[in-house]
Amino acid sequence: MPTAVQLIAEHRNHDQLILPTGSLLFSRGTPARSIYAIERGLVELSSGGRDRLRYGDGEVFFYEDLIAETQRHSRTATAITPLHAFSLDRNSFMELIHQHPTLVLTLLGRQHARLREQRMDAAHFY
Repeated sequence: MPTAVQLIAEHRNHDQLILPTGSLLFSRGTPARSIYAIERGLVELSSGGRDRLRYGDGEVFFYEDLIAETQRHSRTATAITPLHAFSLDRNSFMELIHQHPTLVLTLLGRQHARLREQRMDAAHFY
């Protein structure tokens, strides 16, 4: 089974992103138009203060904002290393889900694992 990044990279409507360190992918509050899949590199998402998330090789992010009611980015995304990624617009993402319904399970599983990691990290602050 291909990975989520491979499925996005193989989709006919994907855009390839090759960005240097420090590049802004999107800003908090701007319209969410695409999901992002990282082939190589590291992206940091922040909403201010110490609230930061990092995504790296093989991860897909911000499908949550794409399907939310407001369809606006809840965080700012910055490349913190050179980045090679792919983006896919909302309609193409929905098409991909219809073609590969198990992709949703993969994304939900990864999100669940990330939430578990965050809870474990938070336990160290109490």
